[in-house]
Amino acid sequence: MDTFIKLLVESDGSKMQNVYTPLSLGVHFVFCLLATALYLTMYYRRGSLHYLLLMFAIDATLITQYWTTSIAITLLAVVEIALIGASIWFYIKYAKKQKAENAAKLAAAKEAEERAKAAEKADEAENDKIVDNAFDD
Repeated sequence: MDTFIKLLVESDGSKMQNVYTPLSLGVHFVFCLLATALYLTMYYRRGSLHYLLLMFAIDATLITQYWTTSIAITLLAVVEIALIGASIWFYIKYAKKQKAENAAKLAAAKEAEERAKAAEKADEAENDKIVDNAFDD
């Protein structure tokens, strides 16, 4: 029993994983690269700042691979909260802008449709006058 405990202690101490990073450095780095590529693409396509903030929040987690002191983790937590909070704020701003743009497009399309109907009615009225005037002689 005593030998078994020594074996567990010796092997556990060398293979113990960081509590703050459940992923190994390679997997974590690949994840951050994929997230960076995704969020940069989304920023390029849609132009909202919240995508960049989310990208920075994900990439900041790489700090836990190298520094695991309580000060570094606390600082990371503060930065993450600030980035995610700013991201939420910019997303709400972006969503309101998108909603206003969609409403403006819908109003413009409705107005164009009404103008087309009015022009069609005016053409019909003009054609009716031409036909009525042709038989007045």
